[in-house]
Amino acid sequence: MGISSITSDGKRVVLNQLKQDLDSASSNYYLGLSGADSSSAGLFNQTQARNEMHFLKKVSGNSFVVETYNWTSGQVYNAYNSNDITQEKFYVANANNEVFLCVETAKNSSGVVQGSTIEPTSARARSYDSLQRSFATGDGYIWRYLYKLTGAAVNRFKSNDFMPVKKITGSAGSIEAQEQQNLQNNSIGGEIIGIEIDSGGNGYLFTPRIDISGNGSGAAFSCTLDDGVIVKITVDSDATASNGHRLTHGTGYDYATVVPSAGNASLKPIFAPKNGVTRDPIVTLRSDKLMVQTTIQGDENNSIPLADPANDFKQVALIRNPLEHDSVGKYKGFAGNAMHYFTVSGGSGNFTADEIFENTSQVRGKTYWHDTTNNYLYYVQNDSTGFGEFVPTQTISSTTTSTSKVIDAINNPTIDRYSGDIMYINNLDDAISRSSSQSEDFRVVIDLGND
Repeated sequence: MGISSITSDGKRVVLNQLKQDLDSASSNYYLGLSGADSSSAGLFNQTQARNEMHFLKKVSGNSFVVETYNWTSGQVYNAYNSNDITQEKFYVANANNEVFLCVETAKNSSGVVQGSTIEPTSARARSYDSLQRSFATGDGYIWRYLYKLTGAAVNRFKSNDFMPVKKITGSAGSIEAQEQQNLQNNSIGGEIIGIEIDSGGNGYLFTPRIDISGNGSGAAFSCTLDDGVIVKITVDSDATASNGHRLTHGTGYDYATVVPSAGNASLKPIFAPKNGVTRDPIVTLRSDKLMVQTTIQGDENNSIPLADPANDFKQVALIRNPLEHDSVGKYKGFAGNAMHYFTVSGGSGNFTADEIFENTSQVRGKTYWHDTTNNYLYYVQNDSTGFGEFVPTQTISSTTTSTSKVIDAINNPTIDRYSGDIMYINNLDDAISRSSSQSEDFRVVIDLGND
């Protein structure tokens, strides 16, 4: 059997279906925090996550994302190459969170790649070409402006590792969105964005012409020789353009053959995305990851139990359409408790986080939080403790200390933790502590894996 894999396009289709469901009013998505400590896969992993699910918080947003590459002076960036789907650093975000595709990398006369020293900006793009197509900076790089991140997008979805990318659909609201939509609408399909040198050949005595034939028109490139070898190919500038700067990537190409007018060099066309570089930045930047985001603010106005001092979690799960406890109705609140808890009294001492307790029949539970203010004892059960039942009036005692309490009542959680579809689980390398005084931004990146 041959080797097969899902392509970036295939991943985007799958993730776009998920995104549409996330955005749908008929579906409710939550991030669930669990104390389960598991590296195992499959249904057992899901069961463990449900057994020790602490609470759920509704997802507040989502976005396609790509790796963050902030422009840095002296850094070498790679020219976009449709023939290399694994390439990195072929785009940048500048200091103003404007995003640019690297169209052409700077090379010296010997064909040695040079670092970028002039930051691309939208102002440079506009001054070079009113439609903000490919533009050159004085360091020899050529760029294409794609979009600018809004302040809200930066705050919610940009990190050191990832940054958001989107296509504007419907009515554009912000100035940034209006500008991006204009670029989308004026995108040029079928461009040859560059030419790859498979082999520079040898023995050239004069600079050959670069001949391009295909079903499009207008693409024009020139080459540079060093010691009889083609070492550099650069897109030409159309001198008939109104500002004399328009770069000649052509239009309408689905296929093309590129050959030098003489000699034995081997060249290959690099095609822009079919509908144009700026038509859909998600496609251009090859995004195959989706980030879901929410913020958990303290105890969410007493909606979720948070220990003080802190307790910890080890898994984060994305859950679709959980139900209310003992109900077939979907849970629709913003945050809710997923644990049973006792009302307790009497006895001695207080239970601490993760402390194991048992009744006289050795039915066991694991303490999440002993809320001494309200006399509540939140607990979970797992494969280690077993899943027996407790009843009121029983005395529960620690298996390691002298702490004991009497169960006055057993209270149900807000959410049925065994309901809903677990769409994604992130097993953390290290447990993370949270307390009632903390507010945290949670960003979970769904990655379908490498091509």
